[in-house]
Amino acid sequence: MKTSTNAILMKRVSGRQTTNLYGRPKSTTTKTTLILHLALAVAFLFAGLTRAAAQTTSTTSINTTPALILSFDGQVMNNVALLTWVMENETNSKWIVIERSGDNGEYDSIGVVAGVNNNNMTTYTFSDNNMQSGNNYYRLRMVDMDNVVRYSKIVSLDNYSADQTTAAAPKMIVYPNPAAATINYTVSATANQQVIVQVYNLAGVVLLSAEQQLNAGNNVQTLAVSSLKAGNYFLKVTNVEGNSQYVQPFVKIM
Repeated sequence: MKTSTNAILMKRVSGRQTTNLYGRPKSTTTKTTLILHLALAVAFLFAGLTRAAAQTTSTTSINTTPALILSFDGQVMNNVALLTWVMENETNSKWIVIERSGDNGEYDSIGVVAGVNNNNMTTYTFSDNNMQSGNNYYRLRMVDMDNVVRYSKIVSLDNYSADQTTAAAPKMIVYPNPAAATINYTVSATANQQVIVQVYNLAGVVLLSAEQQLNAGNNVQTLAVSSLKAGNYFLKVTNVEGNSQYVQPFVKIM
């Protein structure tokens, strides 16, 4: 009996497996497996890159956390300024520059201390053996490893001689300090006189200037500072002749 050509060319199906005209299974499984393996490889590679990026971001964030200055104080003993400050969370500190200014508001560097860099509280001390006569203003310029600069508050110390103290060296008082909208100052005058009142920043730039009248005796005057940004400033009061001046630091908030 002859087998028909149509019967030979007929495909056979055994269960769910498809065969070709020679009775051999088609190779669709190999292609599917290859695609699956490639997809898994890409997924693992992407996951590894994501984890590496997350670790890098986390490390960078930790290393650049700014240090906290918990306190900064000073006192005068035998014409020597003893400065003390406490730092916390120092992990990126490069150095701390100690700066001093007189009543002119111009700061000079008088010392440098290297940052300790640890997560604990660290106490620093510095002695200024060459204080200027009269008012001395100190601040810390903190520089991190990325050369980002931050400043501390200002510490004011007086270094008057015995003669100056006996003569009750004139001093101006400013309040409230910190100030929000206005600041008051008290000062005594030997006679009625016109004075120039100025506010300047830590760089010595005059931001506010006004003329006011003082009477003989004790005076209380007010100056509006609401236009200033939050920060550290100096209030300076000078008579028109320029031979008498008072300077006091203050902080502007809000």
